[in-house]
Amino acid sequence: MKCIQLDNLHLEYRRGKTKALNGLNLQVDQGSFLGLVGPNGSGKTTLIHILAGLLKQDRGQIRLFNQEILSASFSHRQRMGFVLDQPVYFDRLTCREFLIFAGRMYEIPKEELEGKVEELLRFFDLMDAEDKWIETYSKGMKQKVSIAAAIIHEPDLLILDEPFDGIDTTSAEEIKEILLQMNKKGVTIVITSHQLELIEALCTECAILHKGQIVFQSKIDELEKQLQESGDSKAQTSLKEIFLQITSADRPHKSLSWLS
Repeated sequence: MKCIQLDNLHLEYRRGKTKALNGLNLQVDQGSFLGLVGPNGSGKTTLIHILAGLLKQDRGQIRLFNQEILSASFSHRQRMGFVLDQPVYFDRLTCREFLIFAGRMYEIPKEELEGKVEELLRFFDLMDAEDKWIETYSKGMKQKVSIAAAIIHEPDLLILDEPFDGIDTTSAEEIKEILLQMNKKGVTIVITSHQLELIEALCTECAILHKGQIVFQSKIDELEKQLQESGDSKAQTSLKEIFLQITSADRPHKSLSWLS
């Protein structure tokens, strides 16, 4: 079954002067771990905002969990978790208060919620800061709160926009392990990152978004198979090589005069 199916999505800003999405098509199977990559301005964040119900496409069809989405209804969003580029939380709540608020929004029973909040605070190393307002947190701590709120209700679909931004290496490795465990249990995950090596190591599938369109999509193990079978050292077998070939084709060579 397709968890996400997007057909011919278009979105224009400034009355048609800027095309954020330009006939985008994307299919994501249930249980996939998709890495979505692309240059700055390619449309990644716009796409995620549409999936989150924060933006409405100009035209095109969205199907989630095999159902067409005509409006930002709460019913399908209850099955989804998000970490956005600009996380949404109340600065003048503590992390405990915010996680309780998030859990109640998803109608988690009180006793179960209390246990989950306690466990999440410990896992994300937020116990020492649990009585401080979120506005006092570092960037990495705020990101941890966002991830904790995104998974507290055990979503079927988790969408993460640059989730490791600002997070220390040790915590990032622990979070990656949790994501892999969730995916192993059948949770579909979509993650954006500028770290192509992370996508290759973490995801089961990758897609390249360029100029508002999906221009490449492949299973990670198929890329690895090409690498093993290729006898040509110049063959485009890594995600990085494919990414650069696609996104740099129309870019002029750049340098600095004093380095010439």
